Amino acid sequence: MRGSETEWIGQHLAQVVRGTQDAVLSKDLDGIVTSWNPAAEEIYGYTEEEAVGRHISFLVPADHRDEDQEILRRIRNAERLETFETERIRKDGARIDVALTISPIEDPRQGIVGASIIARDITAEKRSARAREFLLGATRLLDASLDPEQTARTIVEAGVPDMAELCVIDFVRRDGSIGDSIVAGVDPEVAARLEAIRHGSPLDPAGDHPVAQVLRSGEPMVWRDLMSPEAIGQVAQSDEHRRLIGDAGYRSAAVVALAARGRTIGALSLLHAQTDLRYDHADLRFLADLGDRAAVALDNARLYAERDRIATNLQRGLRPPGPAEVPGLEISVVFEAAGRGIEIGGDFYDVLPTDDGCWILIGDVTGKGSAAAGVSVAVRHAVRGLTREVDDPGDVLAHVNELLLEGETLNDFATAHLVRLRRDGRGWEMTLAAAGHPPAVHLSPAGAERLGGGTLLGAFPELATERHEGAIDAGHTLVLCTDGWLEIGEPAEHRHPEDFAAAAESLAHLSLEGLTAGLRDHALRRAGGELRDDMVVLASRPAS
Repeated sequence: MRGSETEWIGQHLAQVVRGTQDAVLSKDLDGIVTSWNPAAEEIYGYTEEEAVGRHISFLVPADHRDEDQEILRRIRNAERLETFETERIRKDGARIDVALTISPIEDPRQGIVGASIIARDITAEKRSARAREFLLGATRLLDASLDPEQTARTIVEAGVPDMAELCVIDFVRRDGSIGDSIVAGVDPEVAARLEAIRHGSPLDPAGDHPVAQVLRSGEPMVWRDLMSPEAIGQVAQSDEHRRLIGDAGYRSAAVVALAARGRTIGALSLLHAQTDLRYDHADLRFLADLGDRAAVALDNARLYAERDRIATNLQRGLRPPGPAEVPGLEISVVFEAAGRGIEIGGDFYDVLPTDDGCWILIGDVTGKGSAAAGVSVAVRHAVRGLTREVDDPGDVLAHVNELLLEGETLNDFATAHLVRLRRDGRGWEMTLAAAGHPPAVHLSPAGAERLGGGTLLGAFPELATERHEGAIDAGHTLVLCTDGWLEIGEPAEHRHPEDFAAAAESLAHLSLEGLTAGLRDHALRRAGGELRDDMVVLASRPAS
């Protein structure tokens, strides 16, 4: 090849190297940088003048120094290193991900004299992949809880350490202030200190703190250097917080607003501390995606909690704090609620003392949730009002039937027993009206008698109740339950009314509390300890 052609090819290759978007550099066998193209300056931040003549270690993180020695060893052996991924340090101190291809440089006369290195910045790709993995993992974790505080803790804990060394959620309160913060960190002590500081010194919504700025703008933001005096002045909430910033070694942060269904919930902060990692403006897109997912999870938990509170308040109406005391009568109740919040069932009971005895009500509404709870409350309070004016249990239930027939939902059906007990010397006279409810059991020395029948409340214009009358004397016990006792556990474990009667009879020799506790344990054993429906067991007997 003629000299002019060789020169032209050399110049052409030099232009190609200078024009490529990949960093291209070379080093000798001692690790000294001998060439540096413009793309290397763009990726690493050093000019050619700053880089050439320096040992390559200025780009290598301290925890990768052995890697650099291994590269030089393999180059001396004339090995080519196919593309592999590693990390390097930019001039601004930030750690970046790069894909390197390294080839020996061979001189015809001297042999191997150095190495050429082609580097491609893959930081955005790696962070995007980590973000996707985080979002997928967080989605599974977030769906496991519908408690707002636990959901927030799941989010911040899932972000440590892959996304940041410190993760913080600051909530916007109803009055517009910023507080109720949740923090997780690589160092639990630092996280606890920061959480205490946030609670003791809430952020000013109109202030310069990064969280306040993001909440006002609604856009994610990145702070690459939190160590500058100006940045510390914006971030530090107090002298104690300033000390924490120094102890924790804040370096950089990303903050994203949490907004869902047109409502700003708060902000998520991801802080890098005591590391050379940095968030960049290229990360804003995945940060926004992360914020959207976290916000929806938090808002779902909030909505569930609100419905939970409503349903819990309704459920309080299904049962009194405890059965009312009735002179001369022992009463014991077990009320087991199976569901949380909106999953609550419609079982209810009541004990209403009168001058000559009491009324006992037990029942169940079809369906679950706040609608069923609402119907249960309506039935219970209707009975409370009607028993002041109507003295016959069947007539009371007939009026309740009319009330339910006026309803407009599929939950406006119920089963019930209403019992009127009047004192009769040392015993009691009983009148029981049954409306489609599982049979009650009258335990006496003669055995166990089942008292049931009747039609469902709210199903037909003319209610057909089954009437039972008798005496509850000393040594007798009246036991009632809802279908939760019968239908607990898997279908194979379900029981019939005669099974309930037999179980109650086998426990009749116990105290009243022992009898109801025994029936409860009988059901829970069949359920494997986990209820699928509400369950009420109520027993009464003349006091000894």
